[in-house]
Amino acid sequence: MIKYPDKVLLTAGGKIACRRCKASSVRTKEQCGRPALSGKQVCQFHGGKSTGPKSDESKQRLRTLNFKDGAYTLESRLASSQFRLKLRYIECVGHHLGMIKEKTRGRKPKGWIALNPNIPSDYERMLRLAGLIN
Repeated sequence: MIKYPDKVLLTAGGKIACRRCKASSVRTKEQCGRPALSGKQVCQFHGGKSTGPKSDESKQRLRTLNFKDGAYTLESRLASSQFRLKLRYIECVGHHLGMIKEKTRGRKPKGWIALNPNIPSDYERMLRLAGLIN
């Protein structure tokens, strides 16, 4: 008998080899035992039949959809991202002036440009991006 890796599932008494669903259980941490749908990586129970919105109208409706409380609409996520970016530049200015000892660790917000506050033109740009000057 041929040995197959865990990615392959034998069905019909070992006569048909197909791809195994890659979904795993949160509770048991075991991989799903069902075969994946053809051309997909997961079975029908784990979202293999889902194709997502097709028409522009459906895609637009999904973008403006209120998830639970409306905090995750496209507009609110963009506003939040812009706020985090502005706050990060304010933090950099405060750090440069000695008002803040340590900078926040982690991934920088989307749109972040590394600027050197010791260069006057970069410092002015940083103040402008932070919204501290016009």
